[in-house]
Amino acid sequence: MSKKRVAIYFFGALPLIMVSLVYQKLPELVPMQWQTGGGVRYGDKWELFMIAGLSLVMGVIVPILAKIDPKRKNYSKFSNVYESMVLLIEIFMAVIMGVVIMESLYPHRIPVTRVVSVSVGLLLVLLGNMLPKVKSNFFTGVKTPWALSSETVWNKTQRIGGKMFFLSGLLMAVGSLFVPMEIMSYVAVVLLSITLIVPTIMSYIWYQNEIKSLGK
Repeated sequence: MSKKRVAIYFFGALPLIMVSLVYQKLPELVPMQWQTGGGVRYGDKWELFMIAGLSLVMGVIVPILAKIDPKRKNYSKFSNVYESMVLLIEIFMAVIMGVVIMESLYPHRIPVTRVVSVSVGLLLVLLGNMLPKVKSNFFTGVKTPWALSSETVWNKTQRIGGKMFFLSGLLMAVGSLFVPMEIMSYVAVVLLSITLIVPTIMSYIWYQNEIKSLGK
């Protein structure tokens, strides 16, 4: 088993370990969702086990998805990137769980909405760097019907998707440090929408151009 696979299992289990270690100290109600206006939605502390379990499920299911994907042969071409993306998301989930635990035990010690927004931005930046290396598959990357129908279109879509992820993440991370969160929440929605829409539209255009060039 590779070191990276071991890391995937470790960080997959880490949120559960974190919750288990502090469970008795947690209040019965813990913060689950923060609103930009300052409101907080609370939930029973046992719900943290369900949320933490998602990371572990992700770590376990990763190798299974690669084996059942109809395009599983392509995974050998980007297996390192695939595992790096999973590990990165698991680390992000562990950070968020740490924020929840910190706020539950020591309320108002950290600016939660800014920390989470910056973390999301950095996650997008790092994923954006990895996207161009992802080969055609049904579970990872910017998947559109046109990208999945052409390897050339797929590669172009991942490249532009990577650029959009990187730029949006950078703007979100930097903006979250300086822009009021009431405004930043709307900015984030716009950035994420553009990040998804642009690669989708371009993949359609590239596919149509490819069809025309082939005389179909």
